[in-house]
Amino acid sequence: MSDTRPAACTIEVSKSATSTQVVLRGDANLDAVDALRAALSEAHARTVADGCAEVIVDVRQLEFMNSSCLKKIVAWLESVETLPPESRYRVRFLSDPAIRWQKRSLHALESFSVGFVTVEKS
Repeated sequence: MSDTRPAACTIEVSKSATSTQVVLRGDANLDAVDALRAALSEAHARTVADGCAEVIVDVRQLEFMNSSCLKKIVAWLESVETLPPESRYRVRFLSDPAIRWQKRSLHALESFSVGFVTVEKS
């Protein structure tokens, strides 16, 4: 019998001259909650400290995200929204429309955070 469980979630945070990038791959289940919280906190701190205009969150290779991880993203977006206007940055999600959870959940995040969150389908 083969093991068909999805790959564990991997998270990478990197920085360019104009943005911070967060790349998520695999399966963001309960095991990923603390790592996701830490990665989003790191991305937020770097972006604010460097005065970057945008965080790009690439979820095109993220097969699943549970509600606990989604709550961490909502909390992060709330922290962005409460920044003073001159410190607030945009958040752009890169998504794969073939992955079903992304269509529903990312649309909800975009609706929740009007004006600074966008979702690009690729």
